[in-house]
Amino acid sequence: MSRSPLTNRESGRIVIDTLYHLGVRHFFMSPGARSSPLVAALAEIEDIEVTIHYDERGMSFAALGHSMASGLPSVCITTSGSAVANLLPACVEASHSGLPVIFITADRPPELRGTGANQTILQTGIFGTFVRLSRELPCSENDFASKESLVESIHEAVAVATGENPGPVHINMPIREPLLENEDAGSAAPLVFPKFHQTQITPSPISLGSFFSTDYGVVVIGRLSACEQVDVPEIIEWAVRLGWPVFCDALSGARLMPGIIRHGDWILQQSHIPSLNRVLHFGGALVSKRIGKWLSACRESDYIQVRESPLPLDPWDQKPNLIRMGILDFCRMFPNPSSSSPHWSLAWKSADTSTERILQHQFEASDTLSEPEILRLIARAAFSLNHTLFLANSMPVRDFDSSAESFGTKLLPVFGNRGASGIDGNIATIAGIALASDRSVLAVIGDLAALHDLNSLPLLLNQSVTLVIVNNHGGGIFRFLPLAVSPDKREKYWETPHPFGFADAAAQFGIEYHNPTSVSALKECLSSVATGPRIVECVTDREENARLHKSIADQIRELDFKWPH
Repeated sequence: MSRSPLTNRESGRIVIDTLYHLGVRHFFMSPGARSSPLVAALAEIEDIEVTIHYDERGMSFAALGHSMASGLPSVCITTSGSAVANLLPACVEASHSGLPVIFITADRPPELRGTGANQTILQTGIFGTFVRLSRELPCSENDFASKESLVESIHEAVAVATGENPGPVHINMPIREPLLENEDAGSAAPLVFPKFHQTQITPSPISLGSFFSTDYGVVVIGRLSACEQVDVPEIIEWAVRLGWPVFCDALSGARLMPGIIRHGDWILQQSHIPSLNRVLHFGGALVSKRIGKWLSACRESDYIQVRESPLPLDPWDQKPNLIRMGILDFCRMFPNPSSSSPHWSLAWKSADTSTERILQHQFEASDTLSEPEILRLIARAAFSLNHTLFLANSMPVRDFDSSAESFGTKLLPVFGNRGASGIDGNIATIAGIALASDRSVLAVIGDLAALHDLNSLPLLLNQSVTLVIVNNHGGGIFRFLPLAVSPDKREKYWETPHPFGFADAAAQFGIEYHNPTSVSALKECLSSVATGPRIVECVTDREENARLHKSIADQIRELDFKWPH
């Protein structure tokens, strides 16, 4: 018995209904004609949220931010042509961050490819190796297009995106005209969904031998996912029992906790720091290259990484021993780790306290805004008002990492786009995080990152987001790189100075704007939770910022740290 071919409308409904069945409740889309069957299906479901943004790049970064904060798959829907190419930056970040973003791209039918037909490019394989899976669906009226095959394809996409090696997937959906037929009753037969099998990670076999039997080890907590950050207090409690000093990355969710080494990046500017002989590294990568280089003295079985992700993490060619399992599961396997001599850890804590005194003295002496002090104030405000934090790349995340204080055991989610560490799409990512968060978002980005993503400001509307823009009118981070070029060439070609401010951009989109010019004024700006979006622009000076960092580093180099022998 022959079956009736599917219509475009029915195919779109099957795709969206299957995603809904698999738990997707928030969709992101940019308008376009070719994706009409998918959009029509979205419009039929009441129990979902749809974020619509005219720019595909911003839309896809918002989806990425939502997945980052929720731990759940997000779905991006676009029309055909260059719209699809605009998804690549977010796909790259999702790939390197292991985030389950599902890209569904409408397409012209195969017979139009290579013919010069309007808005037709080769979309299949456009994301290359950055997706975990790439599939093209058949056109609706094809004999081999069926409800069952569409359901199975979407099941496969979600399973791969959220599986053993989570990350982005691409579903390309060619659609012939007429794009959206008259409303039809559809087949009377209901959709049959196969049982969803979530891939379970098989923990690596553990043979630690005498790994813990040393007094000169460190625990490092790198970047953690939203789900992993929930376990941070128990992880730190376990690490403190071990007795080694604990270094926590800016994006670990643990950086503001007590009992850790807060200022390792500053301390390691001294040249006579003793070598260590064991590293236990939980989670992902570190912001601090200086800490990373110090840890690189340990190799192979002396460097253990514990995380679920199989993505390689070995920038220093140490060939570390990777144990694939949940971090909390690992800690619970060793409930009573052998406690080390306290001298090594106490020496680090003493150095950390001395460094904090220098920072306090430096910043309490003046009411002038400086970039490290801005990040210290943001950390303090986030803790006080229970914010979700977002730290953009370049100097903001580094200043937070090296200079923030510690406050208490309160859990604060902290996020950033450190997969590929780009400065594109940051505002859109912040918007996606806010959509998935049950608390206000306090975000800090640089001026170049803000200029990159101005057209994503509308995504912040109706959301409680404070966007702090540190504006030093160029790429201030290049002052810290050992570039053998003249100062004028460095400024013109690397720092790329500009005269722009952000007051008019805020006004354009009806966003509250503040321009504090002192520490006390910034404290006042950050003293309350935003009822809607607001921009807080802090103007600093690139040259003065470089001098300040050098002055702090020089003072710390002169400290006489007492290390055990």
